Amino acid sequence: MQNQNKKELLTLFVKSILMGTANKLPGISGGLVALITGFYHEMITSFKNINLKIFKVAFKGDIKKLIKDYNILFLITILLGIVVSYFTTSKILDFFFKLSELNVWSFFYGMIVASLLILIKQNKLNNKKEIFFLIIGLLIGIILSFSEPIKENQNIFFVFICGMISICGMIIPGISGSFLLILLGNYKLLLVDSVNELIKLVNLSFGINNSTELDFHLIKILIVFSLGSLVGLITLSNLLSYLINKHKNTINQLIIGFTSGSLLIIWPWKKVITVNVENFNKINNLENPSNYLRYFPDISQTSNIIALGLILIGFAIVLYIENYGDRKKHIWSGRKEH
Repeated sequence: MQNQNKKELLTLFVKSILMGTANKLPGISGGLVALITGFYHEMITSFKNINLKIFKVAFKGDIKKLIKDYNILFLITILLGIVVSYFTTSKILDFFFKLSELNVWSFFYGMIVASLLILIKQNKLNNKKEIFFLIIGLLIGIILSFSEPIKENQNIFFVFICGMISICGMIIPGISGSFLLILLGNYKLLLVDSVNELIKLVNLSFGINNSTELDFHLIKILIVFSLGSLVGLITLSNLLSYLINKHKNTINQLIIGFTSGSLLIIWPWKKVITVNVENFNKINNLENPSNYLRYFPDISQTSNIIALGLILIGFAIVLYIENYGDRKKHIWSGRKEH
């Protein structure tokens, strides 16, 4: 590993903010952004090198060894950038959710459809095994789409698992961690609500906000989710890298099938048709429905025209990023060969 100077660390910090932000947007992979901006390979290698010995070295206070053997400055910079992105992006998402959930989910829907088409284009079916995994993924997605929607789940163990699963978007370019959270029903809880609660706590600590209405359970949820993400990042790096390297097309066919079958879950035009009494006050919150009535939009309404436009914008953004990423990959591969 190279020793980074202050300028390089600052640049890396900005790049990691972009990566963390991308990982919160369904359809865009944080790993892809890391690949585009040129630090993906070093990031994966650095996380692979982390083991229990690092705690012994840290306890001894051997900073030089931490920097040399574990690239610790590089890793700390990335983690700080991700944390900052969670604070900033969360407030932006919360603002747009309150402004119009339809527009937010429409934008996300365009991103996810574009990602799916890119995966289909890049991964041709080559054998019966891949067809089998495509069908399995498709069936799972369809079953989820027509089943009772997965509700928000604040169980601590489930939140920890969500953290481990969502981090896949940073490890594997092409997989959107936030899309996985949408399917698990905890997107808004983990990437918006809990982060905003932590921001309220920070503001209160500095006397910026005089509000005392803090939900410490949400803060605990965020801590558990972050721990799950960190554990997943460290423990899954080797496993996921192995699976992608050895069975890339098979795994991608499973993802293609699953994503195709589950597109109905995130269809923007839907209404809550039944709501539990305990959730009556949350009747406008699409993350806590008992069931959905999905419908086609009336294109004579201005709001629906805007939503359709946002689908196209989200679609175009992902295609542009993927196209730019492909060019960067070729440049990186060429440099590696020399």
